[in-house]
Amino acid sequence: MANIMEPIKVKNVEFKNRIVMAPMVRFGWPSLNGIMGQKLVNHYKEAADKEIALIITQALSVSEERNGRGRPGVFLDAHIDYLKEIHEECIKNDTRLFAQLSYPTSGYGSNDYIDVNKLPKEKLIDIRDLFIRAAERCEKAGLEGIELHGAHKFFLNMITSHISNKREDRYGGDLNGRIALVKEIVESIKSYVKDDFIVSYRMGWNENLDADINTAKAIESIGIDMLHSSSGITDRKDIKVPEDFPYNEIVYVGTQLKKNLSIPVIVVNNIRTLNRGNYLVEENLCDFVAYGKPFLADVNFVKKSLRNSNYEACFKCNECKWFIDGDKCPSQVKLNRSK
Repeated sequence: MANIMEPIKVKNVEFKNRIVMAPMVRFGWPSLNGIMGQKLVNHYKEAADKEIALIITQALSVSEERNGRGRPGVFLDAHIDYLKEIHEECIKNDTRLFAQLSYPTSGYGSNDYIDVNKLPKEKLIDIRDLFIRAAERCEKAGLEGIELHGAHKFFLNMITSHISNKREDRYGGDLNGRIALVKEIVESIKSYVKDDFIVSYRMGWNENLDADINTAKAIESIGIDMLHSSSGITDRKDIKVPEDFPYNEIVYVGTQLKKNLSIPVIVVNNIRTLNRGNYLVEENLCDFVAYGKPFLADVNFVKKSLRNSNYEACFKCNECKWFIDGDKCPSQVKLNRSK
């Protein structure tokens, strides 16, 4: 029986345990021209020696056009250096680093909404090539892999979902058509990266579990190495989580995808403690457990949890201060006062 602190290998990459720092935007920490600010770089570097197996960066835009003011990106060669700086610290501590690659459709990075049905085919190809070039920069920076952001209403989520994609060309129609662009991205990346470079995919759910499973299987079939299950376009309404399942709908969907896939699956969302994450691994309900707010609240979350597996770092505020300025997080304030 596996446990959350047990190593796992994906392709030729060894992960020292099953704990993932989930991709979470650190608001209020600005970047310049897509280059991550030093404060944010130092934040990631600090996490490298905190017993985390895999750090996934917050969403990095692949497009200068769609990159909002103060957001980091990976759309220029000039962005390689900051990723390399973080990765070098990770290597010293046997921590792996993935960059999450995104093309925003609204909100993050842009005030105007993109309708995937109105984009000409030539624009889709341009966007495809932006992802491919961004992944190449990540490999040049030494990263062990990338995560394509296909959840939370980002572009890849919208183009792969039957809810939003009503196109009638080769990038629409049935499931094979809707994932065709992702397939082209993955195949092109894998044509030039080294064999042990990992391509992960963060998948947003559909309105029912059958659609989720079918989409996940299709994503696996195009060569994705890992799947990170999360929320998507719709609010979940027609799924019943078993009464004896002590987690939310997002985690439940991820555990059901695990049963239907051969590739490793990451689950995330309100798991809160090391003990609750360990249960999921021990019961073979997932391969990795991702924590977001616990690490925002206390970068030493794992180290403290090894002494108390029920340690909860996040205070669960009604309005998370990290959406404004992480320095105002009550947990951070308390920890800083105790130093």
